[in-house]
Amino acid sequence: MNNGQTLGSDGVMVADLEVMAEANNYRNWMYKRMEPYIGQRILEVGAGIGNFTELLLDRELVVASDKYQMCVDYLQQRLGAQLKGAPVQMDLAAPPESALHAYKFDTVICINVLEHVEDDAKALAFMHSVLVPGGRVILLVPAFQFLYGTIDRAIEHYRRYTRKDLLPRMHEAGFEVESAFYMNVIGMAGWFWNNRVRKIKEENPGQIKIFDKLIAPWAERVERTLPPPFGLSLIAIGRKQQQQQ
Repeated sequence: MNNGQTLGSDGVMVADLEVMAEANNYRNWMYKRMEPYIGQRILEVGAGIGNFTELLLDRELVVASDKYQMCVDYLQQRLGAQLKGAPVQMDLAAPPESALHAYKFDTVICINVLEHVEDDAKALAFMHSVLVPGGRVILLVPAFQFLYGTIDRAIEHYRRYTRKDLLPRMHEAGFEVESAFYMNVIGMAGWFWNNRVRKIKEENPGQIKIFDKLIAPWAERVERTLPPPFGLSLIAIGRKQQQQQ
């Protein structure tokens, strides 16, 4: 399926999510970096069409959510009975106050979503509120504002982050930052070239396929040995303190 249908006013394309569904090496790389922190009862915020969700199907509970009903329907059709919790429509910019508390989530996963929310402090506070004490939030966000360019604008990113931007926001929301690290150094060059030099407005499927098949496996091995001080993405792990309710 590749219908190029627009989701809402922000121009997010189902077709783009489908292209990323084929980037198995890159997705597995992300998962390996996050897996030590993932619990058993998970809320995935901004799950899209379930590209990352399908790596979580062995967990006790996964509630996948997305802003767009089209994505929720697609996710239900794609994963169906494999899901242990029904996907739900939820806008992180205006989340429900208490409807999700009964699930007793020990993990919230938020991949490439926080940058789409104007009030990211409010979004982080919500994620903190739905976690049980000791639970974790796992964030992956685009890194470094100097890389902000045409694709960022086209898909309505409000910002890109560094550790000094994101970690204080997490602390203010009540999280103890357990870990924070960059990944995908080599991807910075391609993003800068496409966004700041060529100024294209959508990602190139051919480039993504080449990166995933030829570059991502090599880059993962290098970064496993030599953790980079910067990268295209920033991953941050926050923990809700045990005494907090």
